[in-house]
Amino acid sequence: MFILSILTLCLAALISALPQLGGLLPGSDPEVTLDYGTFRGNRAFSGVSSFLGMPFAKAGRLENPTLISAADKLSGIQDAANYGKACPQQELIALNQELGGLLGAVEQVAFAPVSQQGEDCLTINVQIPEGGGFELGSSASLGSEATAVQGLIYQGARLVQRSVEMGQPIVFVSANYRVNAFGGLASQEITDAGVSNLHLKDQRTAMEWIQNYIEIFGGDKSRVTLFGESAGSMSIATHMVLNDGNPDGLFHAAIMASGGIGKFRDYHHKQPTFDFMASCTGCGTGDKLGCLRSVDYNKFYNCVQQIPNFFTYSSTSVPWYPRPDGKYLVDSPHRLLREGKVANIPYIIGDMKDEGTLFSVVPQLNITDDADFQSFWKQNFFQDLTPEQIQAFTSLYSQDPADGSPYDTGDANAIGPQCKRVASSVGDYTFEAGRRDLLNYTYALRQGSQKTYTYQQQQSLYLLSQLPGGLLANLTNLPVLGSFHVSDVVLNSFGLVPAALSKNTLNLMSTYIAFVNSQDPNNHGLEGLPEWPTWDPEGKAMFKYQESGPVIIKDDYREEQMEFVNRNADTYVY
Repeated sequence: MFILSILTLCLAALISALPQLGGLLPGSDPEVTLDYGTFRGNRAFSGVSSFLGMPFAKAGRLENPTLISAADKLSGIQDAANYGKACPQQELIALNQELGGLLGAVEQVAFAPVSQQGEDCLTINVQIPEGGGFELGSSASLGSEATAVQGLIYQGARLVQRSVEMGQPIVFVSANYRVNAFGGLASQEITDAGVSNLHLKDQRTAMEWIQNYIEIFGGDKSRVTLFGESAGSMSIATHMVLNDGNPDGLFHAAIMASGGIGKFRDYHHKQPTFDFMASCTGCGTGDKLGCLRSVDYNKFYNCVQQIPNFFTYSSTSVPWYPRPDGKYLVDSPHRLLREGKVANIPYIIGDMKDEGTLFSVVPQLNITDDADFQSFWKQNFFQDLTPEQIQAFTSLYSQDPADGSPYDTGDANAIGPQCKRVASSVGDYTFEAGRRDLLNYTYALRQGSQKTYTYQQQQSLYLLSQLPGGLLANLTNLPVLGSFHVSDVVLNSFGLVPAALSKNTLNLMSTYIAFVNSQDPNNHGLEGLPEWPTWDPEGKAMFKYQESGPVIIKDDYREEQMEFVNRNADTYVY
């Protein structure tokens, strides 16, 4: 499984374990020998051997990655007991003082600053049962594109432990990849040099590493499931349409949490971001790309911090999404999907109930009426559309707070006159519409032969306040966020909230593991869970995770809004 990051993202790879684990030496600290080095890991988690911070590729700044090989032989035994450096992050807290205490608890848990950062960051982590394993993702950062709190979030050991308890052992793999301007710059200069979409290329290179080496760790390279959240999920959906939809044997199934098929304008649209970086770093004349490659790291990094992130008025309209370049990503993912160029693999795709709330707290401060609401969408997403086209979209979202997000809360939790309207529209456009788009088109293309499942998760903030130590107690003071984006991966997917306390944790981990091993989430061995049907456009069955116990609901909420966006996808691109 892969854990990726774009907004808040996570990309990983879950891999079924082979019957017998080979290549590991016995002892208190596990060792593994690859053709380019010997690595000594740790057994910090009971029953799990972890090999952390192993290099998988080399790349200069704004250069394509090169897969590491035997030619890059490392001398001596390498320390693989700790995570490697995180790829340079776009920090969120310093830029968002206006959030005050409202999102302080969320920032503390999900978007904490990453201390160990650097450009020499293309490292991979493998966590296995002491006998077999599976997965890959983003491990050493959490907050702006590739993010994870070391040893806490995107920590695969608990997933591995749960897989052993189930008798379905997996190997967890997570990998760092370049983000923000280090991995997502798009411009004419970048495209001409053939170095566009470096974040996708880093991820693809990590998948190649898995094919070369995962069997030494006991993983089955023919049973790789990608797993991603947010940007990671969007990245997986994009990988599904790369190379005319041919995965080249790199992955065989996918789990996508909060992110689907993107509707992206090409690289020309983000030329101003490249120009800003060139000007800000003193590279505004001559060979701009060459200058950006060699300019002082701190100068480059500090300029990245000046670009708006998703906790600003720009909301989810950040500049780092994959951009069509005519060669690597030949067109927008939504067009490639419509051309039938999409991988024929089983997948799970789902969303939180209130995807847009986290990205609407700051924008709503400047949106008090319908004119402001239209202006927000015009300025951030649809700069080239006419007022009539803007209104055709915005008019689909009611100004009645009872219709907005957090959903099913009536007039409550409206901290501004347009807040719940903004949250509903941002959540649908950025996350939900792309999920439905992928489901509809893959079903139509394969007439239901492609196994697809979808879900919604509802979060219980009250339960979180009961955790020992009070780590998450303040989350109960955030009803305005509801079941918010990233809370699943931070709290449940990797077991931060223990399965003994949370049905969402137990059920998420168990159904994911079952899917990895059998491509069917129903083979989890738990009692009391409803049968999770595959998705089809008539039944529209959706598995709803909730602490009171999961149920099957119909995936038909806000159909008019999302059908409008998907039907007019070539118009409403960003």
